Amino acid sequence: MMKTLSQRISDTDGQVLDTLPRDASGTEQGNPKRNQALVLSEQSAFSYNASADGDASLDLFYPKDGSPRLDYPYNLVDQDRLTTDQSRAAIRFMTYLSRPTQQKLMEKYGFRTDDDTAPKAVVAKAGGTSPQPYAVAAAEPASDAALQEALGTWTITVQSARITTVVDASASMAEKVPGTGQSRMDVTKASLLQALATFTPEDEIGLWDFSTKLDGDKDYRVLVPTERLGDHKGDGTQRDALSAAFGSLKPVPNGATGLYDTTLAAYRAATSSYVKGKFNALVILTDGVNQDPGSISRSALIKQLQQLASPERPVPLIMIAVGPEADKEEARQIAEATGGSGHEVNNPAQIQSVILQAIVAAGASGASANAG
Repeated sequence: MMKTLSQRISDTDGQVLDTLPRDASGTEQGNPKRNQALVLSEQSAFSYNASADGDASLDLFYPKDGSPRLDYPYNLVDQDRLTTDQSRAAIRFMTYLSRPTQQKLMEKYGFRTDDDTAPKAVVAKAGGTSPQPYAVAAAEPASDAALQEALGTWTITVQSARITTVVDASASMAEKVPGTGQSRMDVTKASLLQALATFTPEDEIGLWDFSTKLDGDKDYRVLVPTERLGDHKGDGTQRDALSAAFGSLKPVPNGATGLYDTTLAAYRAATSSYVKGKFNALVILTDGVNQDPGSISRSALIKQLQQLASPERPVPLIMIAVGPEADKEEARQIAEATGGSGHEVNNPAQIQSVILQAIVAAGASGASANAG
């Protein structure tokens, strides 16, 4: 539903209002591209009704449990760069806007000037009728955490995702998960397949695996390049290719964990192939610490990740430490160098939920940064 809703949004209230039927004719009223109901601000309804013919005015209904408040904060931007005269002029103008005469002028154009009360004239002109707007506020306003989660979910839903998943294939992934009779790799594969099912055909997902010396001197292999899930690949789709690749993942006998070189290579690939307008991320799953003595050091890795990371082209690294041998603190340090996050799971079955939670949190962080 959220994906469908995201495809029905507009950049401005004017664009939303343009989707209303243009007249009372059967052609306009029956046009599926014309909306009979809209979500818009009180002030937009006020402005529309002020210029509409009587029969074409809108009726406005307010949610019983309240709605987000659209305010227009007055802030001084780049205060350190303002001269004394500029600062004084800005403060004086703010004081001027607070005068009763100016407040009445804003109400004349459909803006509220009091946080606690709704001017009856504004509500009436906007198309609202008693008992709306509701005088009693919601008992419990949404928490900051809930708002951030909703923002993150909305962000990744609207943008679609571009995510490369990198899976540890070292020999330790063959160890059994207590109480399951299955190996870490088997449980990891099942969890990844569950996560894959949550993505849409518009999302771009890819898969690497790593151990040590998997491809010549390289510790990693690209099993499925990161591409759109709905794209056709041979007799199937990218989703089919990924499902098969997930199912074919196997621990490498006597393979160690080449974590550092793999992380750097995967992050370099993810940042160089960044796609604007999508939520870009890199997910790395490992059940151990770096065991490649000839690899880059941790400090050098973190330094290079910081150099590759860019606020304008964000690619958060989500690193998940799986099992007791993995180092959660190391995962956190490496991931945070990119603006991402490190996590720990004792049971690989938890991987799906952790990935989705981390993606939502990263989406919220990215949306907040863009808004700032």
